[in-house]
Amino acid sequence: MNIRNPLCFLWVGLLGSAPVMAAGPLFLTDGPDPQPYHWDTSQGPIPVYTDGGGAFTYDFDGVTPFITIERANEATAEGFAQWSAVPTSTFSAAIAGTIESQTGVSDVTGANATDFYNQQNGYGFWVLYDTDGSIMEDIFGVNRDSVLGIAFPEWADDNGVIVEGTALINGWAVRDTDPDIDRYSGVFTHEFGHAINLSHSQTNGRLVYESFSYRPLTPGIEGCVDPVYSYRSPVPGFDTAMPDDNETMYPFIRVDDDGGAGQASIDMPDDMAAISDIYPTPDYHTSRGSIKGVLRLKDGVTEYSGLNIIARNVNDPLGDAVSGMTGAWTQGKIGPDGRFQINNLTPGERYVVYLDQIVSGGYPTTPMQPVSELEYWNSGESSDPVSDRVCDVTPILAEAGQTKQADLYWNGYTDGIQYTPLVQAFVTDLSRNGKVAVGTAGSTPFKWERDTGFSLIGEEGEFSTSNVAVDGRGRDFLVGGADPDGNGIGEPAIYREGLGTILLGDLNGNTCGGGSSSGSSAAVPWAMDDYGRTVVGMAYVDADGDGSCQRQDGSEIFAYKWTPKFGMKKLSTEGLNLRGFTRAQGVSGNGQVILGINSFGQAIGWYRDKVYDLYAMVGATDAYANSRDGTKAALTTRNGIVLWNPKSRSEPFTDIGGLRYCYDLPYDSFGRNFCEMDLNGDGVVDTDDWDYIFEQEGAVPTLVFDMSDKGDVMIGRAGSFFNGFYGALYLEGIGWMNMDDFLEKQGVIEARTLGLQNPLALDGKGNTLVGGLPGVVFTWILDMDKAFVCKDGRDREVSFPRQMVKQVQRGALLGRCEHQG
Repeated sequence: MNIRNPLCFLWVGLLGSAPVMAAGPLFLTDGPDPQPYHWDTSQGPIPVYTDGGGAFTYDFDGVTPFITIERANEATAEGFAQWSAVPTSTFSAAIAGTIESQTGVSDVTGANATDFYNQQNGYGFWVLYDTDGSIMEDIFGVNRDSVLGIAFPEWADDNGVIVEGTALINGWAVRDTDPDIDRYSGVFTHEFGHAINLSHSQTNGRLVYESFSYRPLTPGIEGCVDPVYSYRSPVPGFDTAMPDDNETMYPFIRVDDDGGAGQASIDMPDDMAAISDIYPTPDYHTSRGSIKGVLRLKDGVTEYSGLNIIARNVNDPLGDAVSGMTGAWTQGKIGPDGRFQINNLTPGERYVVYLDQIVSGGYPTTPMQPVSELEYWNSGESSDPVSDRVCDVTPILAEAGQTKQADLYWNGYTDGIQYTPLVQAFVTDLSRNGKVAVGTAGSTPFKWERDTGFSLIGEEGEFSTSNVAVDGRGRDFLVGGADPDGNGIGEPAIYREGLGTILLGDLNGNTCGGGSSSGSSAAVPWAMDDYGRTVVGMAYVDADGDGSCQRQDGSEIFAYKWTPKFGMKKLSTEGLNLRGFTRAQGVSGNGQVILGINSFGQAIGWYRDKVYDLYAMVGATDAYANSRDGTKAALTTRNGIVLWNPKSRSEPFTDIGGLRYCYDLPYDSFGRNFCEMDLNGDGVVDTDDWDYIFEQEGAVPTLVFDMSDKGDVMIGRAGSFFNGFYGALYLEGIGWMNMDDFLEKQGVIEARTLGLQNPLALDGKGNTLVGGLPGVVFTWILDMDKAFVCKDGRDREVSFPRQMVKQVQRGALLGRCEHQG
């Protein structure tokens, strides 16, 4: 059987030419008890056959060999010799001949590689030298300048025994390195590891390549142990991670210095464990120590896959460390699996075990985001964030032939606000009853229901959209990219479960559209009212009749409103000084008040179809969120948030302030902390300097994305690319606050590691929230019906937001007493 995943090159052997994670198995068999595919090591060394040609790689003239085939063969022989010399493994392989001797093909290139990869060539390892990078580009479709190797076990029998493996080594990418090939030799050894059926691992690699003075990394939990700095930028007085400290199966490699040579040798316990776990000698487990455990959520029951676990020798933290991912030996084939086992530990030595996040690289077990703070294991391990501190650690004594137990639990309170991972995708809206969330996975719309979980909206492939909205009841779903006539131009639609699809049309007769990540669309949906009767967005119009509706100045893009009675209509722009596009992007729950922007970054609004230039009126630059009755529309201005009530003739605008630099958020720019500088020149650093920043810069720029029905709770994103992004929370009666500070005071331990910098949607009561991190494809849900205040030194659980606001107004502290510091 062919076991090669058609997408394997995305994660099987991508060693980048810039910095390229113990490794578990790469491929597992299917069924209820997955097992790693493996070579039969009982028949002696497995034969290796090497490619031919004029050279492994040529110099820039294309004629002079830069590295000869003979030298490449030496690197191949040495790479397999390294894997074959692990004393606790039965694996053995050696060069037995050439590919030409077995197939008659003297040089496998992009021109003939299709035939080679699409058939069984014979038992053993087949090592291809891609002299010009053509196989990389023509067969695998990857850039020859950035991918150094691709390898995998390709064919196996019905018993899971590998009979053929392939390793492709990119000679083209080695032309700028040492012609002695030493710096490139780690690529050979690494790729052969994949062909043996080993995955990536992450143990020392980040320390070796990525720990710098401006971003120090530690061989343990941050804040609990001193950092170790990369050999590329050592810091006096601290330990240095050298190339020889790196594990071979780390998914990145440097071939422009000694990093590549450091990954050529199989001398780290992590790599030795990886191969010995699949190909163990009879005395492997009896002669070495092991630690196993299960990672569970704070409920103590639900297992959690995809987290890295590292065990480090207390006396030799870099030289003796082994890692393993939770669920690495099932890879999601049987559902959530929090199990891990770390072998090859030195008897008599003590090891610390801790949680570690996989940050990059391809893995067969999907790496998951931490759902709480990373921590050490200790003998009192629990989910209680008060008694189980992240730095509390109990070293484990390794003993030959014994497996010690070290179960881990994500920390977090089971009362108060609950911060729960929802989905590894973008959730963009939440029904007003808080029971249904919607979002996109790529361009595919989905819904999540509390009772039934996740499902697609419509049939698979029916819609292609970048934005999804849901009505207040969670029954009607606004999507884009409906294309019933198949002409490649999409339009918005409302999908009603069990009732079918309502096409919303467009403004150009479906003759042209604008391009986006989800395809070409004649009109794009942005928001819908609570009843599914008013939809707003932007539509394309062929205003000049040239057959296209994509003028570069955006002047063929107009805000629209759709209703069942009148269909899609262009919203008025009468009186606006427009030279570009308009977009409607928010609508009140009753459908009466619409918010949007024009191409100059200026907010506009509509009430009873009359347009208002909100930028001219109060300097508003953006607007999304409305209360249900439309009397509170949140406008972003230089000095904070202004509420607009278009129904009020006497006082239509109310200033509710905003977050301020230094008071609420840091003001760091280009490595300088302006909050610690004497900016007004009076010789001291105090709040006068902070006020000076406000005078110069205004409030922290904040986009309010949603609010409760009454407008008494608002959420949004504050900050900028220069100063970082932060979640913003507004509570009527208290004011604005940094979302991370609020969650910290509430004791939401799970948010400490990542926070919630991009809150996107609220339910009508304002106590259920979905959001995530800017640019990160992951969404969390916060259930906030109960929260805590600290009164008279005691924690009191109250309803959110109403009772909590009242208690704070009466003198209580916002949050748990334990977390006021």
